[in-house]
Amino acid sequence: MIIQLTPEALSQKIEQALPGTKAKFTDLTGTNDHWQAVIVSPAFSGKPLIAQHRMVKQIFDAEIQAGHLHALTIKTYSPDDWEKFGRGRDSLE
Repeated sequence: MIIQLTPEALSQKIEQALPGTKAKFTDLTGTNDHWQAVIVSPAFSGKPLIAQHRMVKQIFDAEIQAGHLHALTIKTYSPDDWEKFGRGRDSLE
């Protein structure tokens, strides 16, 4: 479990759990408990959106259950979907 939620710590956790993943986390309120995530992972290929989001929530389950991560807005893409739909709308920078 991550105690101090930072964009770097959140990205590192998901990138370790899903090799080949690139992620960007943005603190939406300045309180370090409401985040937006843009995640591109080969692990999402061929999976429906709900399954992709469940994968992400499972990775952060300890933080959610402890109340450290109160809200998480998730945008997930497979690498192919990122090229088709995400690159122009969202940023990993």
